Amino acid sequence: MTGIRLITFDLDNTLWPVDEVIRRAERACGEWIAEAHPEAAAVMSIERIRAIRDTLLAEHERYHHNFTALRRDAMRHGFREAGYGDGEATDGAEQALSVFLEARNRVVFFPGALEVLEALADSYTLGALSNGNADLARIGIDELFAFHHSAESVGRRKPEPDMFHAALETAGVRPEQALHVGDHPLEDVEAARRHGFHAIWANLLNLEWPEELVEHPHRIHNLHEITELLPLIDD
Repeated sequence: MTGIRLITFDLDNTLWPVDEVIRRAERACGEWIAEAHPEAAAVMSIERIRAIRDTLLAEHERYHHNFTALRRDAMRHGFREAGYGDGEATDGAEQALSVFLEARNRVVFFPGALEVLEALADSYTLGALSNGNADLARIGIDELFAFHHSAESVGRRKPEPDMFHAALETAGVRPEQALHVGDHPLEDVEAARRHGFHAIWANLLNLEWPEELVEHPHRIHNLHEITELLPLIDD
């Protein structure tokens, strides 16, 4: 069988816009710190935690593949800057991370996202490939996906081949039988094509295609357009 059997989706900015989700999660985390640890709140502002995250990301390669560990460790550093001992800082960071992740997984889908996923799941194996730390079970769509591979679970982020190879192995298909849908021109579209997948650029935020990349023919501005493109791809 040579047609498409597997469709993988990026998550953030592909199935839902993520920037406001992260801002709300950071605010919820900050409000929790202000209530539970008021003496730390002045030191652990959203801006300060972001600065710590940027420093950790620049200094340690491993954080590029694990945003959950990055945020937890940034908050632990923040608690330590506020005068907490190692044990208290670790406990506080774990609790703050739990608050953040709860809010981080309250997403608002792009129009048509759920309907498209439900329709495609009837005919194709669906998988999720994400560099982020969204939790499909918490979001409530895990039953639509056969698997979810992430930078954290695989150990390498897109555009590296690891996640794409893991998807093929999990689904038991060849690269030419797989289609990846994602918002990032390099990490999703170009990477998928480089690793043998078909690809669709989900440009739901109306961005410009980077001039340094070869133009890509399959692009959508609404997820319903996937079903219109599939006959052109799935031969």
